[in-house]
Amino acid sequence: MISRLIGASLAALLVLAAGTALAAPRLERERCAFKPPRGDKLECYELIVPENRARPDGQQVRLKVAVLKARRLRARDPVIYLAGGPGDSPLVASTAGADALSEGDWWSDTATIRRKRDVIILSERGAGGSTPNLDCFDARSSEAARARRRAIAEAQEQDILAKCRAELDKRRIDLAMYATPSLADDIADLVKAMKLDKVNLYGISYGTRWALETMRRHPGFIRSVILDGVYPPEINGEQNEPEIVRSVFEQLYADCAADKLCRERNPNLAAATQALIAGADATPIETTLDIDDGPKTVMLDSTKLLLVLLHMMREGDAAMVPETVTTLSHGDRRLITQYATTLEEDEGALTEGNAQQLGGLFNTVECRESWAAVDQAARDQAIQAGGVYGLSARMSKLGAFCPVWRVPVAPESERQPVQSGIPTLLLSGRYDWLTPANWGRAAARHLTTSRHVIFRAQGHGVSAQDPCAARLRDEFIDAPDPRHPPSCRADTPPDFAGAAERAKALP
Repeated sequence: MISRLIGASLAALLVLAAGTALAAPRLERERCAFKPPRGDKLECYELIVPENRARPDGQQVRLKVAVLKARRLRARDPVIYLAGGPGDSPLVASTAGADALSEGDWWSDTATIRRKRDVIILSERGAGGSTPNLDCFDARSSEAARARRRAIAEAQEQDILAKCRAELDKRRIDLAMYATPSLADDIADLVKAMKLDKVNLYGISYGTRWALETMRRHPGFIRSVILDGVYPPEINGEQNEPEIVRSVFEQLYADCAADKLCRERNPNLAAATQALIAGADATPIETTLDIDDGPKTVMLDSTKLLLVLLHMMREGDAAMVPETVTTLSHGDRRLITQYATTLEEDEGALTEGNAQQLGGLFNTVECRESWAAVDQAARDQAIQAGGVYGLSARMSKLGAFCPVWRVPVAPESERQPVQSGIPTLLLSGRYDWLTPANWGRAAARHLTTSRHVIFRAQGHGVSAQDPCAARLRDEFIDAPDPRHPPSCRADTPPDFAGAAERAKALP
């Protein structure tokens, strides 16, 4: 009897050991598709991890990894960059034949950090740079694919998603494993596979939620954290968008009224802005955008006009909104055409549907973690009460897409605030309507060793918009102590004088 028990125990241990071996993450070196600048070095890998860590002998996920090497390695704790979206693909070029790292200006943006430590970029599981990739459309780098997406009618999108979802079922891909907790575990596996003791996390937008979940699940190896455009798990981004949009416009109206030049050049800005947006449905604004794949004529209705103005705020150009509204009110379309072209080149939001909403990871995360918890009656009421400020919220397709995409609802435990004493720097933009500054305040209340810095004139992702934000980021990574006073100012107001000069200089 004893021998049989011992034999059974040994067998169980052997099965457990085999499972552990299969579950162990591994790195495979691969040839880099990127070309570093002269004097810089780069290493590229694939990280191989189980799709479902409870089933280590099941499907695998392969994730691209790029290591931007330090010029002189003096710190053994690298920075791991966590992309936004969900679904952003920093290691995949947006145009065919391009270098993704050069496109994203990664070498210059990380130059100060790489004086002494490596910077690691990891693909999001389920997005570009990952196998499998859950996207339901061809890569954006294909111009033919972009043209096909422009031809897709809104009524066809649900059918595309339904077929895509059925194909994922055929491939036995478990969408429940493509969520923020699994992405956080990918970071832990990367740290393990690279044999790192400590790392610093740097997340932007959704990448901040990814970083926060990593702090919750794997605090032991994290030295410091930068959160830029904070999206904490206790916040539902789909719930109160009209109120958020109204608040950034009201901030702009107040800032303009407090500035003599802006006030004189743009009288009655609030009334003019609302009238212009509301009137664009009855009389859409026709303009031609000179984009990469040829000129495209678009009709800017109320929603599209609002999207252009919001894009300006998000990109840190809020000071130009009054000039754009005033000149357009006088029949001058040069500024609105310039910014509409920028929006179209960045996102394809004006001549094609929101292609990101055909991204499988985007829908998996947002349906699972946001839409399922929305108070629909309150949301509908906010949209109705929001007037022109509720137009962007009306564009969300999650209500139609989530029933088709069919993912499990996130447990309530994942929606709890992250409590942590890890040194953390939070960065927000006053004109960020995607991840407003009060979300950063909410997260900071539960991070006992943190500093929250709000940049008065900036939008979403301030470290790419304001040299002071990038400086504070780099200094904090070097010496992560929130008690140190900021070395530069974040309270510079919008540059309305510069905006007026830019408007006068238009050809």
